[in-house]
Order: sequence, then C-alpha cells, then structure tokens
Amino acid sequence: MKASSIAIRVVDFLKQHPPFSFLEERVLLELAAKGRVKFHESGEIVFSRGQPRNRYLYVIQQGKVRIVDETPEGDRLIDLRGEGDLLGLQGVISDGPYLNTAKTDADSILYGIDRDDFIRHAERTPKAKRYLAAYFTLNPAYSEAEPVTQRDSRGIPVPITLRKGGLREVKEPHEIARETLVTVPRSTLLRDVARKLQAKRVACVVVVDEAGRAVGKLTDADLRDRVVDGTLRPDATVEDMMATDLVTAHPEESTGDLLVRLTRTGKSFLIVTEDGTLSTPVRGLVYERNLFLQYGRFPTVLGEAVGEAPDLAAVRTMRERMEALLLEFLEDRAALPWLMEMTGVLNRRMARRILEMCRDAMDAEGYERPEAGFSWLMMGSGGRDELLIRSAVYHALVYEDPNPDDAEATARYYQELARRAGEATRQCGFLESEQGVLAQRPGWCLPVSAMEAKFRAFIESPVETVVYAARDAFDFRPVEYQCPLALRLRQSIEGCIRANPAFIRHMASNSLLNQPPRTIYQGYVVDEQGIQREDLAIKAHALLPLVDVGRVMAMEGGALSPTGTCARLRAAARRLRGESPEVADKLDGASEAFLVAHYARVLRGLMAGTDGAVIRPHNLDPETRTLLKTAFRTILEVLELLAARYGLSLRA
Repeated sequence: MKASSIAIRVVDFLKQHPPFSFLEERVLLELAAKGRVKFHESGEIVFSRGQPRNRYLYVIQQGKVRIVDETPEGDRLIDLRGEGDLLGLQGVISDGPYLNTAKTDADSILYGIDRDDFIRHAERTPKAKRYLAAYFTLNPAYSEAEPVTQRDSRGIPVPITLRKGGLREVKEPHEIARETLVTVPRSTLLRDVARKLQAKRVACVVVVDEAGRAVGKLTDADLRDRVVDGTLRPDATVEDMMATDLVTAHPEESTGDLLVRLTRTGKSFLIVTEDGTLSTPVRGLVYERNLFLQYGRFPTVLGEAVGEAPDLAAVRTMRERMEALLLEFLEDRAALPWLMEMTGVLNRRMARRILEMCRDAMDAEGYERPEAGFSWLMMGSGGRDELLIRSAVYHALVYEDPNPDDAEATARYYQELARRAGEATRQCGFLESEQGVLAQRPGWCLPVSAMEAKFRAFIESPVETVVYAARDAFDFRPVEYQCPLALRLRQSIEGCIRANPAFIRHMASNSLLNQPPRTIYQGYVVDEQGIQREDLAIKAHALLPLVDVGRVMAMEGGALSPTGTCARLRAAARRLRGESPEVADKLDGASEAFLVAHYARVLRGLMAGTDGAVIRPHNLDPETRTLLKTAFRTILEVLELLAARYGLSLRA
C-alpha cells in the first residue's frame, strides 16, 4: 500500500512535465512502480563526464542541479536545472558515457525512470516522439535519433497538414485533389460541361488534350456569367470560352505550400500534374472552397480583402485579423515555417495595397508619375518572411535610373511616395526601424545605380560606414513577385562580396556580439555568472545571433537568396554536408533553435500585444521552456563554430 501511494505521488508529479505529460496515466504508473527515488545533499555529483551510463533517466523532483563542463580553469556552467527537468536524456539514443558532469546545487530529490521502459512507451506516443525529435534536433551531438514520422496501422507515413488548432493527421490534400478532378476534351459542348459540373458537384472542369495535359479550365461561375449576359450559344464548345491562365502544383506539395501558392497568385484553382508543370498529365484539382471546407478558416480570404481594402483603416483591420489567425494556428510550433511564408505573402500584398492607395492619392493631387519604374523593398524581418507580429520594419525604395533631365522631378516624386507609404505603414501599427533603414529617409530612396553604390560602400568600407547597423538591409525582398530591379541589386551586391571576401569575416565578427544566456531555471534567465533575471531579451540574445549567422553563411555560399534564416542555415548545412557532417548537423540544429525561439517570441508577443522582443520565460509552457534552454546551447555552439571558422574569439 505504501509503495502504491509513493507511485501515485510520482505520477502526479510526472504528468505535469514533458515529455511525461504526453504519456497515459497507466503508463506513468508502470514507470513509477519500476523506478527509484534518490536523495543527494548539496554539492554531490549525480554523474560525471565519461562515467558509464546507468539504466535510469532522472527527473528532478526537488532541488537544483548544475550541468558543468569540468576544465583545468574550473567548472564552466552549461545548464542549471530544477523541478521537473530531466538529467541524462541523451541516454534515450545512446548507451555511451555521460558527456557532462551533474552536480547538485542544493539538497535534491531525483526520480529515476527506467530508460528502456520509457523509450518503449515514448515510441508509441506521437506527441512524446515529436518532443524528443525536437530536443535531439537541437542537440546536434545526438542527431543520430531517428526522425519522427507519423504512421498508420500499416506502417505507411501519414501526412501532417493544417487545421484549426494546430497540426492534425488528416486526409492528404492531393487525395482530395484526385477526388474532385473532372476533365473534358476541348470539343465538349458547354451544355455537357454544365451537366458534369452539376452531377459531380464541382466548381471547375479541367480541359485536357489527347495526352491528358491541361490546356484550360472552365468554372461554373464562367457559365453563369454567360447565361446572365446572354452570350451563351447552344452549339458552343468548352474551347470557345475556357480560361488558359493556369497555375500548377506538384503532387508532393504540402497543404501549407498549396495555401501559400493560392494566396500569392490570387487564384482559386491549382491544377496538380505529374511533375508540377503543364508538360505532364493532370492528376488533380485543388481549389479554395474545397480546402476551406476541409481545413477551416482560410488565409486567402484575408489576401483578397487586403487587395480590395478601400482605405488604411481597412488595411489595419486586415492586419489585426491576420494576427488573430496566426494566434489560432500557432498552437503548434510545427506550423511556424508555413505561417512565416504565408504571412510574408500577406505582408507584401498589404505593402502593395498601401503603395496603390498612396499613388492614387498623389494622382488626385496632380502629381505626375515618372517614366522610371520602381520597386518597394521589404528588408530585415519583412524581407526574411519573419515579420509575424507588428515589430520594427525596414524598407527601401529603389527606382530605375532616370534621364538626367528628369532626375530631380523623379527623385521628388519617389521621396514623396516613400514618405506617404512609410507613414501609412506606421499607421497600420508597425514600429519604425531604430537604425533608420526606411524608405522615407533620403539615403534609402535612391535610383538603382546609387543604391548599388551604397551597398558597395558598405562592403568595401564596413567600419567607416558602420555596416552592422544596416545589416538587415542585406535581407530584402521586393513586394512584387518578380522584380528586375531587385534582382539587379542583389546580383550587384553578391558580386561585390565575392570581390571583397574580407567583408564576410567582418560580418562574422559582428555576429558574435550578441550571445544567449546559459539557461532558464524556475522561470528565470540565468547568465554565465549564474545571475538570474525575470526578463529574456529573446530578440537580441536568441534570434539576432542566428539571423546574423545565417546571413554570414549565405554570403559565404555566394548567394543572398534565400533570405529566410531557417532556409539559409539549412542551405549552408546541405552545402557543407560532404565536407563536414558535424558542421552541417550544427547548422541544422541552429535552424530548429531559430524556430523554437521565434515561436516563443511570436506567441508571447501576440498574446501580450507587444513586439515580443522581451518576454518572461515563466509565461511559457514547460515544453517550450525546455526546448528554449536547449536552443541556447545550440546557439552558443554555432557561434563557437563561426568563430573557429573565421579565426575569431567568441569571448572578450
């Protein structure tokens, strides 16, 4: 009876802390019954570096334990762990000796859990597997862990897609696409098409050639319009009125990819083909209403509303609704990558609508539009598609080199447009860049040749131009889908960097300025000296170091695109995989660390109505706190990697 009572108390404790919180209570009872309780006085060693691993994982029920690296100069603090934290978790994937030393910092009670039993049950629990996969991805030293893949009862991978409330295992989007595909040859009479639309209860038919390749589409709305305007002929064929502006999709694209494509193109239908091009036969039809019914609230609705917004107040309202949608879907950290891309598309659409309204107002006031075209560049987090909440924005306006006689008038026009657009962006609730990288500033509203010269000066004289204050300007994307001006500027910058390789080392040195804290203990941030603080400057000490490293690695690889931090780190990992697998693992881990830190910032920022630059760890859920602690170590490792790569010193 006594043992049973102890086991119940252990279970009540374990179910409050991940990954045990993901296991069923009967499983926890089994683990507790076969476990053990250990007491350590303050200053005792729980295990030492190099010591053979025993059969247990330890959970701290009470007390404090330091994880240290023992060096000739003394112990270097790696982590500080308290109630609910785990010790020896790497034993899940390795029977090797302990990698660090664990010392109690106060009288402590530890629960020992048989690791083989834990592994067996965790393997059967998707949420526990996902948590462990995230943990070990953030720890490149343990990256041999098998990646998590959801599978059905037959062992077949189950696709993960988006629904309200986070990620759920649901029907594959392209299975739905196959079910809703209706094809007709070009010669089909329109009345027969109408019968098919009604019988199949679909909104669109795909017109195909003899090889089954898409050549057009016709919707029920198109037919209704012809009936209303009286132009529908009884003998007309589908070829007479089909639309040929087709957008394709690949069979392996995820739901997130499809959502982004629909929103970016403004189309309601995507034609799925064998290879994602019109050169191969049709395999399915994805359309907006179908996904809307399957997955709930739909971001393309916001995209359309932004594009049709009558005034700034409406644009601001749409941005607020976008944040409400983000908060709804952000319940699962795994949704963050596609949410960043989706929000990037919507942010650019919002910027385009603001520019349209500003130009229309200037037309009404008698301003003459110059012949020289222009591009609005979103920079910094906006250019990286990481601007999920209304934090500081960076932007610039670049325009074609005008004729000398028109130079002054062109500059006046675009400076006025930039001033109005910048003010409108501020009225939509965005903060302004502290570094002054703003199009309404004369130095960031320039003809393309002058903008190229500006970046050339940054690269050739980085100290004199204080390039680090303007480093976010290197991360830009035009608001247009394709833009020759932006492409020319990017190619000019990349060429200049190749001609000045010392610039990359300078940027690497600056990337070491911001370092993460050592850990989070009982809701407090702990620095290297063991000082505890309530607030975590997550932007400065977790996100910016990774953004800077990603930028340096992109420059080292010779291409500023992609601009997103995760994409840059992963691209560098792929590039270096054959040369140095260990470096590649650390860069992959850094990409995951960015997602953990960005998730924490965005979630707390949205909930508190702030830019999320400073958060309080005690407001985070236990899983995010644990992963964030691991992310700090990953960030420090990748900074050490960068320092070694460029012969720099990480510490002052």
